[in-house]
Formats: sequence, structure tokens, C-alpha cells
Amino acid sequence: MPYTNIWEPRGLHWMFSGEVSGDEIFESNLELHTDIRFKGIQYIINDFSGVTDHSIDLGHTEVYASTDKIISKTKHTLAIALVVPQAHFFDLAKNYCDLMRGQTFECNIFQTVEDARSWISKSE
Repeated sequence: MPYTNIWEPRGLHWMFSGEVSGDEIFESNLELHTDIRFKGIQYIINDFSGVTDHSIDLGHTEVYASTDKIISKTKHTLAIALVVPQAHFFDLAKNYCDLMRGQTFECNIFQTVEDARSWISKSE
């Protein structure tokens, strides 16, 4: 699963491409949570627009949400934007955001990076 981290002054633009697996996303999340820069960011744009296929199921999104809830106790606020232009990935993204509803980390789904950035700028 290729991904690129683009660290920005207040956040991270995380671009995924190709075929992604649920386990690979979980491992990349753990790497991110241990990165020293993670503590200082206010948002993450998870950009899945380059993803062509996946092996992610609803159980994976439940694991992501539960680990993010744990991390939120030390990180506190974080805006998480999911850029998911592929209709067949939308239900997975929605399940994750539904699980995060009412938590410290705020989550929303977008069709484009521009829309995600607009939401983030209103959240800050």
C-alpha cells in the first residue's frame, strides 16, 4: 500500500494509492501516532482518491475508531477529513465517522481535497 505523508504547518495530508489493506492502514496509523509531529497537528486529510482497490471491512473501521478514541485521550482535538470520491468506498468511511461521532476527534467525508480543506479551515 503506497502512501505519502505531506506534513503541513498545522496538519498532515496523507495520500493513499493503489490497493490498500485494512491491516496496512492499521499499521500506518500506529506509525503516525508514534511520530513526534503527530502531537502538534490539528488535522489530517486522509486522501483515498488514488486508491484503486481495497481489502478493508467494517471490522477494520471499528478497530481504527477504537484506537483513535484511545489516542484522543492524549491528543485531544483533531479534525479528520476522509477524501473518498469512489462511491463503493463510502460505506466504510461513513461507518468510521459514525463510530467517531461524539468523540474528541471530529470526522467528515468529502469528495475532494478542496472540500476537505474548506471544512478544516472552518473547524480551526
